[in-house]
Amino acid sequence: MLSRVLLLLAGIALATLCQAADDPLPAWRDGPGKQRILDFVRDISTPGSSGYVTPSARIAVFDDDGTLWPEKPGPQALFALKGLREREAEHPEWRTQMPFMAALRLDSKYLQEAPDDAVFQLLAVAYAGRTQEAFRSEAREFIGNARHPRFKQPWARLAYTPMRELLAWLRANGFHNFVVSAGSVDIARILASEAYGISSDDVIGSSVVTTLRDEDGKPVLRRLASVHALNDGPVKTLSIDQHIGQRPILAVGNVRSGGDIDMLRYSQGSAGSRSLQVLIKHDDFERDHIYDEKNRASLDAANANGWMVVSMRHDWRQIFAFQADAQ
Repeated sequence: MLSRVLLLLAGIALATLCQAADDPLPAWRDGPGKQRILDFVRDISTPGSSGYVTPSARIAVFDDDGTLWPEKPGPQALFALKGLREREAEHPEWRTQMPFMAALRLDSKYLQEAPDDAVFQLLAVAYAGRTQEAFRSEAREFIGNARHPRFKQPWARLAYTPMRELLAWLRANGFHNFVVSAGSVDIARILASEAYGISSDDVIGSSVVTTLRDEDGKPVLRRLASVHALNDGPVKTLSIDQHIGQRPILAVGNVRSGGDIDMLRYSQGSAGSRSLQVLIKHDDFERDHIYDEKNRASLDAANANGWMVVSMRHDWRQIFAFQADAQ
């Protein structure tokens, strides 16, 4: 009798392991949302299916801050604050001039609520005059050593586990994944490479004006305080066309400022192809944050267009790898 019980338990354990191995998204809770993603990817990548798409057209685009990792505050904001503090003595006017005064006095409290364009402008000013090589080196060192003020974890560990799983599964099914960021393209490239294995060539983001100068007989690129392109809102769609040259069939953003609406709408217009649009909703204060848009622009667009809204609280079993699963 005992041997039969042991065999039964062993069979249950083996079945559980096989089921986990067959599940490419274990950090996602089972439900209609997860099933919608599974069905979409399998239909797209299965020859002979009604929605089959050739690998060359399997393009997926992802926002980063708030979609792939936390944005309250984001690494760009904290790196901008570091640069402002280092140069504060050279610029006494910053103590009374907005938004510099708010950033220096309120630190991350201001940076958590500041709009993307304000934060990027702070970054541009804080590191104006740096060579591109120096800026990228400093940014990489900062991201490697910095810890998130709330989670006390390095940024490479703050990748959302469900998104890591989704990106990996898309790659395994012939998708080409791109990061389309409203933040600094240089910072996004560092994190995308380290946290998600996405090549720097596949990252699109905001940039500052740079100049090419001959210094000591060598050409040198230096950063200016002016913004060259803020990659947000409709500009994301334009930059996707310029950088990728074709319309994505999968787009993922998050609910915050409406900056991802145009990108998701653009991906939905693929003629003759199935497409999927996903919005991440931040509604889990215990494991991440709670915030929304006052005008509900993103959620209204999702409802009007049939987009998938992912609740971090209800749809994700695990948010970060260093956190325990929520059953």
